[in-house]
Amino acid sequence: REKYGPFPPKAPVPDISPALSMANTVKNSIKTRKIALLAADGVDAASLTTVKDALEAAGAIPEVIAPHLGNILAEDNTPIPVVRSFLTAASVLYDAVYVAAGVNSVATLEADADAVHFLNEAYRHCKAIAAHTGALQVLEATYFFKKLPEDTSAESVLMEGVIVSGDMAELSAS
Repeated sequence: REKYGPFPPKAPVPDISPALSMANTVKNSIKTRKIALLAADGVDAASLTTVKDALEAAGAIPEVIAPHLGNILAEDNTPIPVVRSFLTAASVLYDAVYVAAGVNSVATLEADADAVHFLNEAYRHCKAIAAHTGALQVLEATYFFKKLPEDTSAESVLMEGVIVSGDMAELSAS
């Protein structure tokens, strides 16, 4: 043992540039976090824009992801710009995911294998997931839905990382 020195050997500490190091980054803030907002044509504009506006006001970077690029039309025919489609976005590029309400939007997302895969992958990578209660149908299409407790208390939300609520103020604060 003396021959080889102390065991286990200490790994050398690399000299890392402060500009590249994550040691000094802000960790308990939503600022600069990227949030995926899943929606499709027929989305409830209020359930999407309320959360989007709250995230932007807090310094986050919300991006609308839909089955196609361009614009999606809300239930009230408001055009909503889409940043990425499911073909060009991966959940690993985001810190959290939100699924907006809207009967046609929810039906489209539930039937879209890429949208369901996006949510499954987000869950597998321990991303926070929020959904409007009107979008519960989309979560039901995922593999992890059966693992979620029926209780939606704050304790179960913290344990599973999935919040479902119809209260826009609660979703905007989450």
